Amino acid sequence: MVELTAAILVLNDSSCQKERNHFNLEVECLSSGAVALSHLDGSGTEEAVMNMIHRVQELALGFPEGRLELQMVGGFSDARNYSEQLFYTIMQTFHKQLVEIDLAMACVGELNTTVRGNMRCPILYGCGVNVKTGELFPANFPDKGPDQALRSARHFTGGQQVLDVYDCSLGLLRIGPFNYDPLRGVDLWLEQSDDFILQQLSTSPEVEPPHFVDHVRETLKYIQKHPFPAVTVFRDNRPHYYRRDENIGTWTPVIY
Repeated sequence: MVELTAAILVLNDSSCQKERNHFNLEVECLSSGAVALSHLDGSGTEEAVMNMIHRVQELALGFPEGRLELQMVGGFSDARNYSEQLFYTIMQTFHKQLVEIDLAMACVGELNTTVRGNMRCPILYGCGVNVKTGELFPANFPDKGPDQALRSARHFTGGQQVLDVYDCSLGLLRIGPFNYDPLRGVDLWLEQSDDFILQQLSTSPEVEPPHFVDHVRETLKYIQKHPFPAVTVFRDNRPHYYRRDENIGTWTPVIY
């Protein structure tokens, strides 16, 4: 999660996984197994929700009709109530959709909050999803994936649209092409102390992980070096493609 007050959404096409036939034997039901995973921080929420629903329904075509299940993880009882407001916004957005969606789990707010040294903290900082079963599990990710500074730069410069970055038909991670506006005062930001950056650029500075400020500085330096990524990063106006190495778990660049 980029922000601890943000939410991770998992929307999946679900039907019965097993049933009893007249011989009293367990048989698997056919279902698409389509899963959409998203990280929402309050920007582009409505468009992201609509795209998630559309994408799951699209992948489920040709399979027996199941039901759409939503699971949410993230956010905690932060002092500024960012997480609570985000949760309400997400719920209202799903409620407005014409399709029926079951809220299967919501580990958010008070349910994802613990107290350490009189400080409210998130219990879960991240999660993963088993795409075969739709089950969620707590997870931390030492490897943040390719082009992290580039992806964060778009976020820092006000990118509002939630991008679809994984092409499941090809098994490829797709980044870009996109552009962003230069960040005014980036040189001044880089001159500030670690504590100033932490207090000003985090929605929950009291509980950020140790790498937060280093990550912010790396992103600011990237913006400083590439104020116009459409010119210097995506010179041929083509995405950056990466494939996950199943043996070592890292993403390697591929030409497509």
